[in-house]
Amino acid sequence: MEKVPFDEIGKTRKFVFISILSSMGILMDGYTLSIFSTALLYLQSTILTKAMFVSIAASSIYIGMFFGSLIFGRIADSYGRRKIYIFDLSLTAIFLFLTGLSQTLIEFFIFEMLVGIGIGADYPISSSIQAEFSPKRIRGRYLVLNMFSWTIGSIIFYFISIPIVFYVGTNAWRMMYISGAIIPVLVIISRTVIPETPYWLVKSGNEEEAKKVTKEFALEAGIKDAEPPNVIKEKTSFKELKNFIPLIIFTSVSWFSYDVASYGVWNYTPSLFFSSLSYIYSIIATLLEEIPVIVGVIICLIFIDRIGRKTLQALGFGLAGVSLLTFALISLRGTPSFIYLFLAFALMHVFHNIGPTNTTYLYPVEIFPTRIRATAMGIATASSRIGAILGVFAFPIIVSNISTSEGLIFFSIFEFIGLTVTILLAPETRKRSIE
Repeated sequence: MEKVPFDEIGKTRKFVFISILSSMGILMDGYTLSIFSTALLYLQSTILTKAMFVSIAASSIYIGMFFGSLIFGRIADSYGRRKIYIFDLSLTAIFLFLTGLSQTLIEFFIFEMLVGIGIGADYPISSSIQAEFSPKRIRGRYLVLNMFSWTIGSIIFYFISIPIVFYVGTNAWRMMYISGAIIPVLVIISRTVIPETPYWLVKSGNEEEAKKVTKEFALEAGIKDAEPPNVIKEKTSFKELKNFIPLIIFTSVSWFSYDVASYGVWNYTPSLFFSSLSYIYSIIATLLEEIPVIVGVIICLIFIDRIGRKTLQALGFGLAGVSLLTFALISLRGTPSFIYLFLAFALMHVFHNIGPTNTTYLYPVEIFPTRIRATAMGIATASSRIGAILGVFAFPIIVSNISTSEGLIFFSIFEFIGLTVTILLAPETRKRSIE
């Protein structure tokens, strides 16, 4: 009887449990970034009194994520996913707590940057673990669900923020950050029971342990005879990256382009709405922006393993670019109203979540081999954080010194850059082996 390959074993309870835990780092990204978007309403009257200070503070967590993803992606390929996986969110918990105690812009910047290192470290590790434990038939769907946890984290925070604002008052932003330190602690404890992935074990020469993990998953799925993945046994080397330059350019530029617009808009949505609404209504309006996100994700889940990644990513970039540019040109007539901004952002969120929100995260772990998977994911993640820094740094300056219309044009340019690089360089990885 022919042995069943590891990536054809199918869905098991162990796999679902690992999927949930691998999504927690992304959930914390959504939670912590939403904290800043809301805390900004209070920080602007205390330590962030100028538009430049807002841009500097908003950039801090992305700078940390840049270094965290690069450094720990390389470490995860060399020394294993599981070792870092258990501890990376410890940084997030500790420094979220300290961010809530910061008294100056310098303290806030440093603590938020260290929070970002922890979250950035989790991106290449969690995504590699998710991809390497996923059955190839449903891998795309579960990586999309993994990314959707960003939205779940954001929604959780917005609901928590309402009682904090009402009961704490002007120091509400401090409690918002401190509240974020609780989730990582619970996740760290749960992650201690997760095994190392068979892909990395085989790559590192530990085939007996890989067989043991494979057998555990197979027996739970009712399969008696399964084999570990067929992985090339080579050490991780930065020199090998030169053989994948077109793919590195594709994953890095497309994710960079997406994050310029996505994080640039999302970081300031509550404060833009707050200019014409009270706090509670601005949060409700921000939560309503999650509805188009969910619509886009549902469409993506239906088609990601049917028509593939490239079509969805190109479609998402193209439609988001056209919609932003259209709203920008219309808004040249005057200051856009709340309804106008809401619709502009809502359309962008739908189109993004049909494609690039999910596929830019999914692509790096599907197109690079095990020996450099987390390293390449770290490079792509770091590139995306540069895009996020550009978006959050430029948007408040453009809006305060020029107009919202120019801000939307600025974002639309990067949507078309993402579309171009996808059409020219993106492969199709639907239902393919990741090795």
